[in-house]
Amino acid sequence: MGSPEIMGSGCVPEAMYTDWTAVALLLLTATPLLVVVATAAFFIWRQKSKR
Repeated sequence: MGSPEIMGSGCVPEAMYTDWTAVALLLLTATPLLVVVATAAFFIWRQKSKR
């Protein structure tokens, strides 16, 4: 897996930075996907409720 030197006490800002970039990337990819799924589900539900 990862090398143990990365999790040393001297690399706290870098560890926080990588954590926040991971969170930002996750949000940037998950949010549009969630919007697409929610929109599709809404239209499907609306079509079903019309019948």
